[in-house]
Amino acid sequence: MEKIEQRGPMSIKSIVPVKVSLKTKMTQDGKSDHYHFEEDGQFVTLENGQHYLRYVEHQGSQATPVQFRLAPDEIHLVRSGAQKTHFRFANGSEHLTHYQTEYGRIALRVVTNRLDADLNLAAIAGHVEIRYQLLMQDQLIGNYQIQLQFGA
Repeated sequence: MEKIEQRGPMSIKSIVPVKVSLKTKMTQDGKSDHYHFEEDGQFVTLENGQHYLRYVEHQGSQATPVQFRLAPDEIHLVRSGAQKTHFRFANGSEHLTHYQTEYGRIALRVVTNRLDADLNLAAIAGHVEIRYQLLMQDQLIGNYQIQLQFGA
């Protein structure tokens, strides 16, 4: 499991095992692909009140560490596999990021069209829906949808 991004001296308050369900839809050049993952994960709360959902996504022989930093109005997604990504989602926002590939870094723009986060932190459960676009040099790469559910 990848280390949680921490700025400054922060300690973990709690780690709770959760079940994670992730559905994604990618539409590029008029063609759509759907993926669905069911994984065991961890809901991590830091002393500073930040919340993380982390798990390892298994697809064939590939295992990709995934981490979501969860807040009602902003979600960060970090995937650390052969290609590393760090996306920030907030309603109506644009975020510049880089997509790290084995061939080098590619500059991308993430445009969040919709972010709905229904988080019940006391029950350690939640549902998140994200709709976003990826652009490279003002060219649309594709439209994406993420539906994330988790619970203890």
